[in-house]
Amino acid sequence: MSGWQVEGDAPTFYVRYSYKIMEPWTDDLISQAHCKDGDRVLDVACGTGLVASRVNVVSNAACKITGIDINETMLDYAKRNSDIDWHLGSATELPFADGSFEVVLCQQGLQYFPDRALAMREMRRVLTPGGRLSLCVWGPLERQLFDIVYQDGVRAFFGPDALAPYKMAYSLNTSEELRKLATDVSLKNIQIRFEHRTARHPVMGEFLTGFTQGSPNASQFQALPEAMRNRFIAYVSERLGSFVDDGGIAIPRENHFLIATR
Repeated sequence: MSGWQVEGDAPTFYVRYSYKIMEPWTDDLISQAHCKDGDRVLDVACGTGLVASRVNVVSNAACKITGIDINETMLDYAKRNSDIDWHLGSATELPFADGSFEVVLCQQGLQYFPDRALAMREMRRVLTPGGRLSLCVWGPLERQLFDIVYQDGVRAFFGPDALAPYKMAYSLNTSEELRKLATDVSLKNIQIRFEHRTARHPVMGEFLTGFTQGSPNASQFQALPEAMRNRFIAYVSERLGSFVDDGGIAIPRENHFLIATR
């Protein structure tokens, strides 16, 4: 996978803060796959293990869970859960035999893969006949208002090159492109739906600091003098003032779900 890569202690901040962005969607991603007792479930681009660790809880089932990610730092964090079979590897070259899984899950990974078509073929290949693929990607940037403001801050303080991972995050943003990726590998019963939800955190400054420390820009942020880090947080916070209510910061997002079968 390319794009959203972290290093050092960034996974700790990623779990605490970036997961706030992901959490509103995770259980639905799992639920629409209808995992059952005995299912073998693969989480592709598993990161620190948010999806993989919730499969059995959300499904109320006893499944055999496997996770794979190309980022060793993220995977090392995921390995704290010893109940899951973790693998270091690429979505475009899955190290599993044909028909190894009844379910394949992928939360916010497909848009980052260097060859999306090949990754889709690989995910289909490892599914059993009738197996289910459940994935999601973000909608277009112009419908992600928080992210527009945050990225303006990244550009102002870290330069335009620092925006590359964020551009990838929203680069697979139409139902037509998502459906074509599925139909081109002969997946069946394809259904796509858009959902709008709100992520929350009680303290905006704390969230912005933690979110940045869990991002690909973490090393740049930490290298800044403390006064400049504070200026960055103040710059973004001021522009996000209208996103704050009595419960803290409210982060609206649009997400695109796909469910299909082999």
